[in-house]
Amino acid sequence: MSDPFIPARPNPLSKAFWGYYFEQSLKRTFAQCLVAGEEHIVPILERGSSAPCPTIIVCTHGSWWDAAVTIVLSLRRYHLDADGMMEYRQLTKYRFFSRIGMFSVVREDPRSAVRSLDYAASRLRNSDRFLWMFPQGTLIHQDLPIVAEPGIGILVRKLGRVRILPLSIRYELLRNKKPTCWALFGPPQIMDWEPVSTVSGIGADVSNALNIVSSTNRTNAQAEDPSLYSSLFR
Repeated sequence: MSDPFIPARPNPLSKAFWGYYFEQSLKRTFAQCLVAGEEHIVPILERGSSAPCPTIIVCTHGSWWDAAVTIVLSLRRYHLDADGMMEYRQLTKYRFFSRIGMFSVVREDPRSAVRSLDYAASRLRNSDRFLWMFPQGTLIHQDLPIVAEPGIGILVRKLGRVRILPLSIRYELLRNKKPTCWALFGPPQIMDWEPVSTVSGIGADVSNALNIVSSTNRTNAQAEDPSLYSSLFR
């Protein structure tokens, strides 16, 4: 029996519909959805004729709502040519996600996980495309330290050169009946696979970048300081 795998089958109509749907869902659910650090992503979107370099947006993952936030950022705010990795069980349950660029991964099965990473690399190689990824692999409390699983390091090894863009997403319920969503991009890093590189070393670098941006986002959110943030919705 072949390994279970669901490829990405994006189409413009599904992207338009689900982007709008999740944007409306966020507007109904949250008092505000805020984003900052866009000076780190805008230059990537506006790059000129430089050699292609794929971008992996590595995100914290503390809530089911992270998927909705990343979809709206990708489809409504930045209009990215992007894929995303999603657990096979969840993608089986929510098949429509494949039509906006999600493909499956079975983290518990090493052979299946490698197949998914091979697929991701094939869709990113020699391109300027984007991949959304939760490198810790599963939901964890938003205040716990982030430890990336080996997948991100393996993917960097397969691609040879990639841009890593960290993104922290968190939720606070302070002075409103509804929570506020805070999203903060950190500085991008170009990661080259060198003879001395290791999968664990790449994972440690990604974990460190995410923990730094997550700490800053937490400080801003808990201080209720939106001075550097703007509405996620255009």
